Amino acid sequence: MAGGDPAPAALRRRIGLGAHVWWDAVSSGAFLSPAALWISILISVTVMAPFQHFGDVAGFAHVVFVGFLGVAALALLLVPVALAERRLRRASHRGILVLTAVALAAGIRPFVNEAIYVGLYDAAPDLDGLGARIGSNVFVWLAGLSIIAMTVRSVELTRGSRRRLTDAIAALTAGRRRLARFESENRQMLAPLISSLRRRRDEMLGGTIDFAAVREYSEVVRAASHRLEERAALDLRAVEGDTGEHTVDTASRSPLTMLRPAPYLLTGFVFLTGAVPYAHHVNGPWAALAAILAGAPVTLAADALIRWLSRGRSPARRGRVLVAVWLVAGVAMTVVAWGILGPTDPTRFVPLISLPLVAIALAACTDAIARAADSAHRLETVLSLVARTLTAKTASARRPLRNAAHVLHGRVQGRCVLLAAAADEWELTPEDIETFRRETDAAFDSILAFIAEADSAALEGTLQSAHEDLFELVATWSSVLGVSSDISPEATDALQEPALSRRVATVVNEGFVNAIKHSEARKVWLSVDVADGTLIVRTWSIGVLDRVPVAGTDLRAKDVLGTGARIYQRDDAVVLEVPVPLSLDGAAAPTPAARRPWWAPRASRVG
Repeated sequence: MAGGDPAPAALRRRIGLGAHVWWDAVSSGAFLSPAALWISILISVTVMAPFQHFGDVAGFAHVVFVGFLGVAALALLLVPVALAERRLRRASHRGILVLTAVALAAGIRPFVNEAIYVGLYDAAPDLDGLGARIGSNVFVWLAGLSIIAMTVRSVELTRGSRRRLTDAIAALTAGRRRLARFESENRQMLAPLISSLRRRRDEMLGGTIDFAAVREYSEVVRAASHRLEERAALDLRAVEGDTGEHTVDTASRSPLTMLRPAPYLLTGFVFLTGAVPYAHHVNGPWAALAAILAGAPVTLAADALIRWLSRGRSPARRGRVLVAVWLVAGVAMTVVAWGILGPTDPTRFVPLISLPLVAIALAACTDAIARAADSAHRLETVLSLVARTLTAKTASARRPLRNAAHVLHGRVQGRCVLLAAAADEWELTPEDIETFRRETDAAFDSILAFIAEADSAALEGTLQSAHEDLFELVATWSSVLGVSSDISPEATDALQEPALSRRVATVVNEGFVNAIKHSEARKVWLSVDVADGTLIVRTWSIGVLDRVPVAGTDLRAKDVLGTGARIYQRDDAVVLEVPVPLSLDGAAAPTPAARRPWWAPRASRVG
């Protein structure tokens, strides 16, 4: 059956995305971070303290102290790993290194804690249930540090892309101020210029009309035409814009707004995977099964209740609901642990802390990942819109200048040539003079009418870029990035078609937004070439993909890039490549391109 069930496909996509986010965090070069150290200490003195030695209040203080010393010793052992992690160039090597080191450290942690406890308190070592303790430690530390790393990584990516995109928006906003000054100066110049040319014409016609007089006036018109052409081609970066400060929202956020419910069952899965081995060790397989049968409904109910109570609420209210519900769930799981472990086992109170701690950590991680995607999407949308709007308005602002230059150079100078030739051949009649006056007035009036029409179109928001759209777009982005372009002669000829040029400009605009998002560099390359009846548009910049490379319809501009678009890593550059059919008349609407499997290689390489 065509299409397949969308639910399994969506699940596979979520699993694939989750796997990529996890591996990206593990191999980022900052897995063993200060945040990981401090949270490791917190976990080590609370839910993962060596409670097998806990019997009274004094014993509790002892095991907390031992837990602190144990994690401190292991942190010192991991310092060389953290240094090596930052020096390794290949992401796969970094990921393998940190996962291996953390697994080994977690595996020897029970022995380290026992050695410290025996050395400090002269007690007999307790190695009972060592397998369960090692298994729990390995899972908890790999899962816990992964959650921390994904949260930190998402926050870093959000800050980096937000800073780059915001800076670009600020630069384009400054361009809008320069454009406003440019347009204002154009209006102040064009009407007086036309009035001056009328006046000079009337002075010429009121005096002796001969070849020299007409030629002198023609040179005045010619000089005015050249000034307008030069101004129409003016780089707006040379225009002094109005001063204006770009403000960035720096309002602090409540920690409660940084919590978002994790996917269904994820919190319960992480918690139970760490707890079940211990329950099995204490009371056997029936205790482990009881923990699963009791814990799964409790955590699932908490997931559902949080979503129900926070529906339509503010992020802060949602955070309060999330914390409260998971605290109640922690109490419920403590009651379950009491029944499974018995009234004398001190670890029966661990779920009271560990379950809310796991839930809050996953909620913070989920929120960080979601905000990273949402922030990038919003800023990319704004940046793309600002760039295209500025390009269209700039093209519109130049058009009256180019039209005036064309009319002066063609119609007015043409009439001057005819009048000069007539004056050189015979004595001009009043009809000749009146015809010249009428035709030049019509030319001057057409210039003023074009200005009024352009102003009206701008007010009505009906701006439409013509065939110069692509080249104007490149000029617009030059205020943000250093743009190097290579457009083949065949592509240049094809881009004379306005609709095709606008289509290519849309693709290039997305490429420049992509370059800003993925690259710290201030340089971007553009190439447009023709191959097999298709324009191949590529934009690339130095950088590293921070998300799964996907087909065109999964990019931000999925409705405009069309079939065949792809983004990939090539050496040290991120490349956006889009094929644009030369004939748009029969081009089909964009259709979803096949998504590569999540287990496929991270980046395609081209020659």
